[in-house]
Amino acid sequence: MLCAVSVHAQLPPANKYNTSSYPEDRKAIELLSRKNDSTRFHNDDYIAVGPEGRISYGFAEWEKGFKEAGATFKSARPVPGSTVLRIYNGDAAVKTFMLDVVFATTKGDFPLRVVRTETYIKQNGKWYFVAGQGTRVLSKEEYDEHMKP
Repeated sequence: MLCAVSVHAQLPPANKYNTSSYPEDRKAIELLSRKNDSTRFHNDDYIAVGPEGRISYGFAEWEKGFKEAGATFKSARPVPGSTVLRIYNGDAAVKTFMLDVVFATTKGDFPLRVVRTETYIKQNGKWYFVAGQGTRVLSKEEYDEHMKP
């Protein structure tokens, strides 16, 4: 059996996904995704899974996890061309993208690339962020080391 895995940045296929429907909702979701406070969540109805696998139930728990680890966001940059925002029936949305993140930690900077999936719902005319998942992308060297016989 032949198995090949690519660990370089993958970009979505051109024209595969509808990325133009609901233009006003797209703008609202993009603005919401840039906020970094509890107002973007509906009644703290938020579940996050970080690249290390930690599950947080609610914004306060997510924020507490970073403080306990002694980490803060230093920078976060989306990888150009990696974002796909799909909107379903005008009241649910899934956004997938890659992000280059640098955390400031007590041991120095900790850079990593993650693939993010975010889920949004629209209630009473307003969009809310309800779930986020970040999966760490391994470098080729990390993958090769792990796959050694």
